[in-house]
Amino acid sequence: MDISAISNTFWDYIFVGGGLSASVVSHRLHQFNNQFKILIVEAGPDANNRSDIVWPNSTNLIGGDFDWKYDSVKQSKLDGRVVNLPNGKALGGGTVINQSGWVRGDKYDYDLWGTIVGDPRWSYNGLLPFMKKSESFWSNTINTDQHGFDGPAAIQSVTSTKREFPLREYALRSWSELGIDALPGLDANAGNPLGVGELQENKNKGRREIAAAIYPLGNITVLTDTLVEKVLIKSEADGHSATGVRLADGTEIHGREITLSAGAIRSPQILMLSGVGPADELKKANIQVLLNQPEVGKNLCDHGLFIHAWKLKDPSAGWALGSGNPLFNQEQYGWGGPMDFLASTDIPKEGLAAAIAEDEGCTPDPASHQLLDKRTFAEHVFMYAGAPDGSLVTFALVTMLPTSRGSVKLASGNISDAPLIDPNFLGTAVDRYAAREALKLQIKFAGSNLTAVGRDIIEGEAGAPGFDEVLSINSTDSYIDARLRAGIGSSYHPMGTLAMGKVVDADLKVKGVSNLRVVDTSVFPVPLTGHLQVPTYATAEQAAEIIYNSRSKTAQ
Repeated sequence: MDISAISNTFWDYIFVGGGLSASVVSHRLHQFNNQFKILIVEAGPDANNRSDIVWPNSTNLIGGDFDWKYDSVKQSKLDGRVVNLPNGKALGGGTVINQSGWVRGDKYDYDLWGTIVGDPRWSYNGLLPFMKKSESFWSNTINTDQHGFDGPAAIQSVTSTKREFPLREYALRSWSELGIDALPGLDANAGNPLGVGELQENKNKGRREIAAAIYPLGNITVLTDTLVEKVLIKSEADGHSATGVRLADGTEIHGREITLSAGAIRSPQILMLSGVGPADELKKANIQVLLNQPEVGKNLCDHGLFIHAWKLKDPSAGWALGSGNPLFNQEQYGWGGPMDFLASTDIPKEGLAAAIAEDEGCTPDPASHQLLDKRTFAEHVFMYAGAPDGSLVTFALVTMLPTSRGSVKLASGNISDAPLIDPNFLGTAVDRYAAREALKLQIKFAGSNLTAVGRDIIEGEAGAPGFDEVLSINSTDSYIDARLRAGIGSSYHPMGTLAMGKVVDADLKVKGVSNLRVVDTSVFPVPLTGHLQVPTYATAEQAAEIIYNSRSKTAQ
């Protein structure tokens, strides 16, 4: 369908952004009623069959053709560093360039979400049917009440792909020596991830599963390589209502219901350019204020990522990729990440209470303060790769429960200008404490005699540019903090900028504007301690039912 026909059609549903959420919701809506006229407008191309992105050795992912390549503003707690913020720019969104980790997160966070918005549909048990609906889990014997077996997303594990690594038992024993035990069935996707779970990925024998491919859009009208400038909003005496969208070239397209699904960076930008947002910010950009909504673009949070490499005592033993170990020549070792496990941990509560007091100005009550409950603060990824010659292994630390909040603001009134993105990394004493303690745990794992890996496998940390010291069990807090400030970046998990309860209601409707919804990570009102594609699939699956059921009720 050409642009003239598109602009002359009155659509039932228009999706702004063709990422994961739009792929799921539009596909399901068409299943519910194949007479719906559905349009997706996506800024990037269709990359579903690009050979340079679908396999684990792909070369065109982060920083490539399908990445918005955003940068943060200077980060005040990172010595003024600017942090790269990759974001998917293609049909399927982030699923085109992500690492495919399938990590659901902690039940506690979903239940907090449901409590905050006063709606059990957004609790863990409320979202669980939709988590199950989206996946086809690799095992039909592990936690069967927690998993789906015939959903679009095929989930593989290290075991299911028969690619157990030589350091597997050493790693498992070392975590146990630090008091971090294996989870039942090694399954961290059953609501309680605290412990050691096997790596799970949404890949099919290594092939990337792009949302727009596994939720086919063959019956949906898709307009690619096209920027939406704004949502068209009509203001009348009885309120505001969305009537369509205007493209960057001025073309207007009209429809019954508009859904922003452009992600936690673009969706608030587009909403502000449409006249809905903080009045002072809109006025700075010469945007007419239709609805003063101070919370638009606020509440941004992201999981931090810190990577450090460690030297092997005997690279010729074949522990790491690049070592020449013939095991790694087997095809399946190229089907996923070079690790066996993800470990998730809490942090020591005494020091945490002091950090909370520093942030909040009073001593927290251990009986009632949510952060002092058992929580998933950190994810630890011990990877058997780091150097072409197999001489290094790598640790990744993901800070899963940030209390810092940042923002997305307009740089100008032009949709072609990237917004001002401030994740505010390490912006609170709690976040600095959590990152420091989590990194200390990794140092104990890799660099001490407390573990089999530390005793027998690893010689010491490889160090980092600009530092004369290396990480060790003798590292001071000030040195660890300096390394974190110099090295922490984004896990590419932005969320919260159009938070449910503040900007949208529990039906995903923008408050104060009828016929306008948001379905993407921007609606998450609290940090979710998983990799965000999993809750986003579940949110989109539930959103499809909410949208369809509301249409059915209207028609009755």
